[in-house]
Amino acid sequence: MKTLFCIVLTFFAILPSMMSQSFTGSFDLVIHQYYTNGNVSTDTVSYYFSKEKTALYFHGKTKNSDLKLIFHSSDTTITGLFEINGRKGGYILPMDEEHWPGLPQSTREYVEHSEQDIQYTGEEKIMEGYTCKEVLADNDDYFATLWLAEDIPLSMTRVLSYQSVGKGESKKEIELFDQLGVNGLPLQLFLKSKKGKANVKIHLINLSNNVSSEAFSTKGHQLSEIDN
Repeated sequence: MKTLFCIVLTFFAILPSMMSQSFTGSFDLVIHQYYTNGNVSTDTVSYYFSKEKTALYFHGKTKNSDLKLIFHSSDTTITGLFEINGRKGGYILPMDEEHWPGLPQSTREYVEHSEQDIQYTGEEKIMEGYTCKEVLADNDDYFATLWLAEDIPLSMTRVLSYQSVGKGESKKEIELFDQLGVNGLPLQLFLKSKKGKANVKIHLINLSNNVSSEAFSTKGHQLSEIDN
């Protein structure tokens, strides 16, 4: 029987191959929340996927509130970059579940659904150059309408997993999407609340198959390592 130590060593030995990307490219994920009082909030996160690295750029609403995260599978590290009053700083986290609660979902293999698995409406439309199929689903909290781009080998579960970095970070968004039972990447997703909460619209725009190495650059940033 393998000891726990051996199991951990085996996991980290195979992690780089698990994390290698079947999808390479970039896009912007835009999230709108429509509150019952009429207010609307909008957030944008840019995603960049190369063979061994993934980068997220969180566009802040105020000056100095932008944040970039770089996930390096070969080094099993996560680098956070920021700039405050002209000073470029950053930190390096170990790539483990303690510091990245969404790690298990990020390594989940993409598996295509058959049409028997989810409720297709038969409607199709072209979005960002891809044929998208309309799918209906729901969970305890939302009714969902999704437009799935089945030609893109990436799941929304994996996309959302990269946003759960930090000790104790919530995985609620990942779990809510998983409860819909839909694999694959919707280029548009509308969630209508069953419980009087904000309705949510998510759409992916500016899809590209090209990724500049600049997306993963840490040049000019003073980094410090964080082990706990």
